[in-house]
Parts: sequence; structure tokens; C-alpha cells
Amino acid sequence: MVFFNKLPTMLHPNGEAVMSLSLSAKAHNRVKGKSVRLRGVRPQTSYSKRMVRNCVYRLESLHGKHNLAFATYTLKDFDEIVVFRLLRNWGEITRQFKQKLERELVKAGIEPQIVYVTEIQMKRFRDTGIPYPHIHAVFQSRKNRYSEYAISTERNTELWSEVVSNVLGEPVEMPTAAEIKTIRKSAEGYISKYMSKGSDIVNETDNEHLKATLPKSWWGATLSLRHWVKANTKVFTEKTKEYIRANYKRWVDDIENSPFEYLHVVQIENTHGEMIPVCLVGKIRKYHLHKFPANYLIDRPMPWAV
Repeated sequence: MVFFNKLPTMLHPNGEAVMSLSLSAKAHNRVKGKSVRLRGVRPQTSYSKRMVRNCVYRLESLHGKHNLAFATYTLKDFDEIVVFRLLRNWGEITRQFKQKLERELVKAGIEPQIVYVTEIQMKRFRDTGIPYPHIHAVFQSRKNRYSEYAISTERNTELWSEVVSNVLGEPVEMPTAAEIKTIRKSAEGYISKYMSKGSDIVNETDNEHLKATLPKSWWGATLSLRHWVKANTKVFTEKTKEYIRANYKRWVDDIENSPFEYLHVVQIENTHGEMIPVCLVGKIRKYHLHKFPANYLIDRPMPWAV
């Protein structure tokens, strides 16, 4: 049996919330034996996706979306042997890529804070059978809207070609493999679009050799961003949890007039064969984050964040 009342409450800085709804619910025949999960053989977890979105939220809050860059780094049409060689060294590629970007930003007088995700190009994989990886990254691109960009399109392409060349041990020219652009809408939206499908290959293949070569991690972020998100991820007071449990059904039926932008309720079958709600996942509107009554405010940072 697994008791869902032990599910931790998490409220992330951008308003994303996870909370237990049932005080005593337990699942029937749903607990598996202890296992070891190898990183890289499953899609991104909900936790990692929330971490990425909140790191991007931090960058947008600090600098404004118009001063952020959304950059994409792809591979040209290498043969299969080269692609698998690059996949096996993907951790080194992301390390060098992040390091080179950070150096360029420091030269421009910008604090080097970067968030990135790895994606396998699924259409390309379905067409060729080759799992080409690429990177999407968000970082501050200029000090303000009147400043010059820290990294030009040409320099961005050079940096990416240098990284791939270093790992392969031979010069590689990829004139159209890197793209950099200013964010016009939501930085969170940009990164979320690619995160949702980046590791879908795990569910689309039974090839164990292929799975063994997939990236060991699907995302990364500058340590200072990670620390900020963890330090500002908090829990609700008991009064707040009672308030949400008492009202969530009404909010699900009328989301437009609720405190949530979106709201999903997870249900399980209990030992009596009944479907019961056990968990709430949603995102609180920014306006409501600051309009709860004083005694409904968040309580304290998560224990692991201190």
C-alpha cells in the first residue's frame, strides 16, 4: 500500500503547485519492488520540467523577456556512427557548450545564467532512424533593449561548431546549425514547447542499445538559478490546504473564476474499487499568489532547500 497523504506540498515561484487532496487515501496493488532507475532511459520527469520552467521564470523576472535569447543548436547530417559517438559524449558537449556561452556573457558584462534542455528530433528520427539530439537554451542576451547583443548569430554558430569539433577531434563546419533569437512572448512557453516532446523517443523505441546511448540528463541550468528555485519553493500552511481541498471541485468546473490558470486532479482506484482524488496539480495565477488572506500564505521553504 502507498499512502498519498505523505505526498509533499510544493509551490514553485512561478505558481506551479502540487498538493495531496486525500488525508487517508491508499492505492491497491500499485507499489512495485525497489528498483534502480538509470538516468537517460526515461523521459523528463515532472520535477525536472518544473525546475526548468522556474529557472526560466527567474531569468524573465530579472531581465524581461525582450532581453533574453532563445537559442537552438542542431547537428548537420552526420552519418549514424558519428551521431552515436556524439550521443555517447553528450554530457561533455553540454558542458563545453555551457562553458563557452558563459565566457561570452562574462565578456559582455552579463551574469552568466543559462537554462537548457536536450531534445531528440522526433521527425528526423522517424524519417532516418537516427536519433539526432539538439539543444534549446535560454539566457540573458543583452543588458537592456538599447544595448548590443552579447552573442551575435555568427558568433553563436562559431561557438557551436567549436564544441562539436572539439568532441569529434576534427574541424567541423556547421554554418546553419545554430540559431539565436529574441523572445517575443513567454520565455516559459518557449522552453515548455520543446521540453514536452524532447525525450519522447524513450517511449517510441524498444532498441536497448539506442536507449543506452541517450543523454544521461535532459536538462541543465546554472547552479545559482537552481539554488534560487529550491530556496523559493515552499509549502502551504495547513489552513491553505484546507481551503484548497474545500474548493477545488468548484474551481475545476469554473477554472476561469478560480485562483488557478490550470488545474488537474489525479484519481486512483482504492481498495474498494472506488475512484478517489488523491493529488492536485496546477498553476496559481500570479495575481492570486499575492491576494490570499494573510493566514493562507505559504508557510516555509521546503526542508531540502534550506
